[in-house]
Amino acid sequence: MAQMTNLTDRLSHLRDRKDKSAILGRPGKPSSPPPKKGGRRPLRERRLATDYFMLFAYALLGIAVAAQLALIVWLDFI
Repeated sequence: MAQMTNLTDRLSHLRDRKDKSAILGRPGKPSSPPPKKGGRRPLRERRLATDYFMLFAYALLGIAVAAQLALIVWLDFI
């Protein structure tokens, strides 16, 4: 085998042999990503902030649909 010239070659060689390396992982055990700074786990799903414009738009849509249905029913009885 040729002599490895730089760190990248050495790391890729170790990745190829990671089942034999105690540093990169053990056989049969999946490796987990290292924890982020602060030691907290990332949240599974981020909760969105309340969007007041969308609430207002949906309220207007509901009022418009209710008014049109009321107008159709009222004109049907006249």
